[in-house]
Order: sequence, then C-alpha cells, then structure tokens
Amino acid sequence: MLCAIYLRKSRADIEAEAHGEGETLLRHKTALLELAQKMNITIGAVYEEIVSGETVSARPKMQKLLSEVGAGVWDGVLVTEIERLARGDTMDQGLVAQMFKATGTKIITPIKTYDPTNEFDEEYFEFGLFMARREFTATNRRLVRGREASAKEGKFLGSIAPFGYKKVKLENEKGFSLEIIEEQARIVRAVFEWYVYGTEINGIRKRLGFKAVAKRLNELCISPQGKSESWTSYGIRNILKNPVYIGKIRYGYRKVKKKISPDGVKKKTRRTAKDAVISNGLHEPIVSTDIFYKAQELISQNSHAPVKYKTALRNPLAGILYCAKCGRLMTYRSEAGGKRKYIACNTAGCKCVSSPFELVEKRLLEILNVCLGGYLIQKTASENTGLNSEIEDTILETKQKIYEYRLQRENIYDYFERGIYDEKTFKERLKEVGERISELEEKTALQSQELQNMNKLSESKPVAAAGRLTEIYGDIDIEGKNRLLKAVFARIVYDKNAEENRRKAPDSFTLGVYLRLPEKNK
Repeated sequence: MLCAIYLRKSRADIEAEAHGEGETLLRHKTALLELAQKMNITIGAVYEEIVSGETVSARPKMQKLLSEVGAGVWDGVLVTEIERLARGDTMDQGLVAQMFKATGTKIITPIKTYDPTNEFDEEYFEFGLFMARREFTATNRRLVRGREASAKEGKFLGSIAPFGYKKVKLENEKGFSLEIIEEQARIVRAVFEWYVYGTEINGIRKRLGFKAVAKRLNELCISPQGKSESWTSYGIRNILKNPVYIGKIRYGYRKVKKKISPDGVKKKTRRTAKDAVISNGLHEPIVSTDIFYKAQELISQNSHAPVKYKTALRNPLAGILYCAKCGRLMTYRSEAGGKRKYIACNTAGCKCVSSPFELVEKRLLEILNVCLGGYLIQKTASENTGLNSEIEDTILETKQKIYEYRLQRENIYDYFERGIYDEKTFKERLKEVGERISELEEKTALQSQELQNMNKLSESKPVAAAGRLTEIYGDIDIEGKNRLLKAVFARIVYDKNAEENRRKAPDSFTLGVYLRLPEKNK
C-alpha cells in the first residue's frame, strides 16, 4: 500500500510551540511513520505545509497532494486528524471529499481509517469536516473579539514593532506593549520635523515631501528596520500617518477583502480607517500631538509644491494650476539657456496648448488685482504667532474630542453585542455620537483652513510687509509667491485650444480661479 503523509500546524500547535512544547510537525511526522510501519504501509512522500492558510488555494502543498490524489497516485493519505485536510469553507470541504471519493483514496489517522467509498465512512468524514469548520469559525470569532479588547486596553498587537519602538512583554499579564528605541526615535522626530516645518538645504529652508524625506535618510545612510534595505516614500507616509507615535493603538486599519477568482479564493489587502479601533496605548509617545495633527492636515491637503529634493522652486504656480481638459497639474518648462519659459500640460494626448509663462503670470496678477486688490498685509509673522497658537490649541482640543467620541462609538457597538443596550438605545446613541463627530470634523476643517490661510499670508514675505497683495507680489521670492497664491486661490484652471492659438495672439487662453478668500473692494 503506497501512501503519502500530510502535515499541517493548527493554531493550537503554534501556541503550544510558543510555550516551549517542541516542534509540532516533527512529532506528528514521527508518530505517522510509526503508524505506517505497524500497518505495513510504504510512504512515498511527506508533505509539510509551512504556510498556514484558511483555504486550499492558500496552501501549496495541499494543492499538490490533491492533484496527485486526483491522478490516483496514492492508495491513502496519513494525517494526525481529519481536520488537517480541510478546515475552510464548504467549497473546500466539498473539493477534498469529492477528490478522495472519486479515486477511492483512503484517509488514515491514528484513531480510524476512512474509506470514502463506504457510505458510513463518507458520512462520518463529512461530519468531521463540518465540525472542524464550525470550531474554526468560533475560534476566529473569539480571537477577533479578544484582539479588539486588547487594543482597547492599549496593548500592541502587531508582530513587528513600528520603527522607533521595540516590542516588550507586559509584566504579570498577557499581551505586549512598546518601548522607545531612542536612536530610532530621533529619526522619527526628524521625519515629522522635515515634513511639517522643513529643513535648510543649500541655504534655503523648505518643506520636504515623502520622496524627499526618504532620499535624505538614504543619503545619511540610515537604514529602516525589517527586510527593507532603503527608505521609500510609502514607508515615510506610513510613519507620518501612524498614530502609534502619539501614544495611540490602532487596530483594524488594514482590512482583508476576499475575492473569488477562477483558480480559487484570493486575498486582497486594502486600507481603511472608517471602523478602525483607536485607543490610548500603554506606551510612551515619540512626537507631540501638535506636530502629528499638522502632518495629517498637510497630507490631506497635499499642499506642498511638487519640487524635487535639493532643487529650488522655479514655478510660483506649482501645485495650483490645473489643465481644464485633462484635470492634471500644468508644468513649468524652459528652453535651453532659460530664455523662453512657458506653461504646458505633460499629459500624453492632451490637446491643451502651451502659453508663455510671463503672459500667464501677468493675467493672474490682473485677476488678483481685480478680486483682492483691497486686501492689506499689516502684521508680521511674529505678531500673528499668538493668534495662530490659540487656533492651533483649539484645533488640537477638537481633534482629541473626535478621538474620544470615536472610542465611545466603539463602546456602543460593544454594549449592543453584550446585550447591555437594546436595539432602540443602540440606534439612538449611535446617531447622537455620529452627529457629534460630524459637527466636530466640520468645525476642525474650518479652523484648519483659517489657520492655513493666516500662516501662508504671514509667511509670504520673509520680512515685515505692509501694503496691497498685488504690490508686494513682485518683492518676494518664488517660494513666497507660491505660498501667497495658495493662500488666496484654492485652484486655478488653465485652458487653450489649438484653433485659438493659430487665429489669435499668444495670450488667447482662459484662467478660471477658485478663491479661498472672499472678494474685497479696493
């Protein structure tokens, strides 16, 4: 009798190994080889499933075994228990049962040998698979609830600690927390500092985007932890968006969405923050809540000009001038020697025609003069500092309230599941908290916009400036012009057709503007 051995770890086996009970697959393999010797069975192959997967499509050794069973290679398969073959959904269980039944391949365990061609053994086999699936579902449900409860208690649930921390076991209780690695923590603080406030490069202080921060760290020969050899823009973005650095624990941020495909069930990971559990962690924060929330505002607004690392800004319209035909950002170009500069759309196939840069800028200044010529800049940045700080404190307090209400919302779901709230109370409380969160989020958005406008207007000139916006425009540098225009305009839309370019003058383009500030008479 020629048979194969199939070995796979269960979740209980993994937990037992963590407590020092020895290597599971080795013990199971030894026991099944002894069983084969007693039953005078010849073992032709041993399949050890290293990858732990819920479905057959996620277990390559199982797929190979089933293909050989379907081809009639084996008279039987030895497993420690029937649940090791299939613990997934009814589709997987049906596939395994039908494959063994069609070829008459026996399933041999230390307790019983199942002959799928025998109707009683077939029924017992299918019942065993059903009970395995039921136990698997119940175990998963308990684990998810347990992990959510641990997250709400502030415990760290990840397998790998975020950069800047190390994972530590909690004393006298289950679970883990995080401990700061000061050498890495300094890097994290620098990342937030560079992204929010900027750094001095070639004598000019400028904010750095994700890619520029990553490049700077790589140039400084600072390595990220884990398998990555260098920093990437995605890694920097993950650091800036992770609330773990302000002492929070986030659970449920990454969701796994299952998708049916012709070759089985595939898993696709996606990000979502709508129903994530965010609670106060047991660990110490690395950065202040102030700089963290400023980073979130900048990320959501994407307000920085798209400038390459160590390259001075050349276009005062960077990040604000859009093509009317394709919706993409317009680009600034200059011919050899820089004698001719013009605005163009880089999108392949776009029919929007370019125009000389000086004509576009001149037209924009005319619009600025008509709409906002009456605005005066009367305060220096230092005089605005007190008011800005007051607004920043208000924004911080509001955002902290939003987090508290989100935690309340999670507790409402928990109380409903535990039967503390009836359905009517559950809906009323959920509606009340949801409305409160919406009000606070709207309030925060308005406050943030006000603060952003004040900051940009105060920073538009490096020294104290008083006068009309159109009067000081020519006296400030390109980066100052860019900040000033972004404080005034939410968006500028450029349009020009090829027919118009042939028939009319080079200035036959149109500019549509969306103001951040209301118009004011001179």
